[in-house]
Amino acid sequence: MKKPVFLCFAAIGLLSLIFSVSSSWAQSSRRLHYSTLFNPGTVGTVSGEVVRVEQTPAGNGKDYCIHALLKTSQGAVTAILAPQSYMAKHGLAINSKDRVTVIGSLISVLNKPFLLTMEVSGDHTMKLREAGGRPAWAVGDDWHIH
Repeated sequence: MKKPVFLCFAAIGLLSLIFSVSSSWAQSSRRLHYSTLFNPGTVGTVSGEVVRVEQTPAGNGKDYCIHALLKTSQGAVTAILAPQSYMAKHGLAINSKDRVTVIGSLISVLNKPFLLTMEVSGDHTMKLREAGGRPAWAVGDDWHIH
């Protein structure tokens, strides 16, 4: 009879710990973001055709991040561009079938290649990140705000 009661208390304790850790992580001022994966040592250039443009929820939950799936001679890679609102505010656009050259930091997420884009050139040039990876839309130390 003591074993089921102990297991019940252990389960409640574990759930409490999980909820308190996740709550404190969400309330911390320091958020984990893919931009923190930027590595100047992996900066490279790829050229190809935009196959698809996607919008994914941004880190702040209030906007969308624009991604462009590129078909290159080395294979497919997803270029992570910028928040949709930043691109709209600055008149920046990218479309399917655009031929582009992208400079950025090559990273791997779940064994898939991504480029944290610094610059996109095609019909026009978009400068999206500084050489150290800081996004053009960053305000202060928070790289999520724009």
